[in-house]
Amino acid sequence: MSNTLLFRLSAYLFFALCAGLLLAPGLFGTIFGLDPSTGAEVMARRAGLLFAPLGLLYLQLADMDHPKVQRVLLTAGLVFLITIAMLGLTEWALGRVGPGILVAVITETLFAALYLKALRHA
Repeated sequence: MSNTLLFRLSAYLFFALCAGLLLAPGLFGTIFGLDPSTGAEVMARRAGLLFAPLGLLYLQLADMDHPKVQRVLLTAGLVFLITIAMLGLTEWALGRVGPGILVAVITETLFAALYLKALRHA
């Protein structure tokens, strides 16, 4: 898979997460087995906004052919995906979220593997 395609897929995923967290924060709580609360929905919407700039960065820089820029995007994406997957597993192991978190963890792990593969070839 080309870096350009990986970056575009990442951007679309980030935009989808942004929209989902903004428009239906309770759905994520339900999927992840969290107790519904106004505070959780407020924080989900705020977290959702963090995905918009990430999506913009990856989408705007996807076509940049500069090796250093691609390496930085790959490294940052890899660190982000590995740490967020580890956080999901930790929260699950501690019983703070339900097994629905594994959908996110699997997706994050698959993307992390693609980033690692691309980074090794960069």
